[in-house]
Amino acid sequence: MDPQGLEDAAILLMSLGEEEASEVFKHLTPKEVQGLGETIARMKSIPREKVETVLEKFAVVASEQSMLVTDTDEYVKAVLRKALGDDKANLLIDRILQGGDVSGIESLKWMDAQSWPPSWCTSISTRPPAC
Repeated sequence: MDPQGLEDAAILLMSLGEEEASEVFKHLTPKEVQGLGETIARMKSIPREKVETVLEKFAVVASEQSMLVTDTDEYVKAVLRKALGDDKANLLIDRILQGGDVSGIESLKWMDAQSWPPSWCTSISTRPPAC
């Protein structure tokens, strides 16, 4: 992201407040978090006019984006395919569009082979404690 975009994003996040900003940070990559964190740390004071300009710019962009989504089914499909890849997205798309739930054994399809076993599982010993 360009420096101006980083600054605008930092101002937008700061205007949200700590709780909402922390929710946004949960969805960013470590590199994005670092870039935004560094930008926020450098910004000691922000003139009210700058905040208003950023918020107005966000409102314009957001309103333009929401008008572009005329077919929400296709939008969901496109976003999931970009985020998850075709195989994983296709597992979910029908269930989402039909209002189904992915739970239980179905959720195993979402696990990466590298993420198994979960970290909590590796701490469980299969041997009895030493006496």
